Order: sequence, then structure tokens, then C-alpha cells
Amino acid sequence: MNDILEQIALCVENGKINQKSPYPPSMKGQLGADELTLQALEEGVAPADVLSKGLIVGMGRIGVKFRENKVFVPQVLMSAKAMSGAMAHLKKYFMDGSVKRKGKLIIG
Repeated sequence: MNDILEQIALCVENGKINQKSPYPPSMKGQLGADELTLQALEEGVAPADVLSKGLIVGMGRIGVKFRENKVFVPQVLMSAKAMSGAMAHLKKYFMDGSVKRKGKLIIG
């Protein structure tokens, strides 16, 4: 389980959306965040775990790299696209109430 979540995090970090995506060149032909999210759900990984231990971890890593000026806005946008593609599969689990909310977060 942790292996597939790590792969999802790596895809998000590198901006690998799906298998057809040519970006990044080093991951060309490999499964992307989109396919790996579907695979994780089919294997019975909880949607909340996919989100918190896969997608958010990957975005956290790219955020650190951005803060340290190791990557720039285009790479962050590719990571956001990869996360968005994966979230399309998770949205139905969160919308139908099968995943319980922990509370509200207010940012001011």
C-alpha cells in the first residue's frame, strides 16, 4: 500500500499526469497520478489515504522545492495538474459522504 502511495506522491511531485503525458521526459511511458490513483482505489486503499499520504505529500515536496528556488512556477503548475487529474477520481468518494469530514478550516 505504501509503495503505491509513494508512487502517487512521486508523480505529483514531478508533474506526471498520466501515461500519455510526455512530461517529465524521465518518466515517459510510465503510469501517472491519474492511473495510479485508480489502481490504488481498486486495491482497496482508502480515498482519504490516497489524498493525505499520496497527493498532499507530493504537493508538499514540490512546495519545498519551490520555496528553495529549485523549481519554478511551470513545474508547480504541472504538479497541480497531476493532482487535479487524480482528484477527479477521489471527488465522488468525498461528495457521497463515504469519507467523513474532520471539521472546517477557516483561513483569514
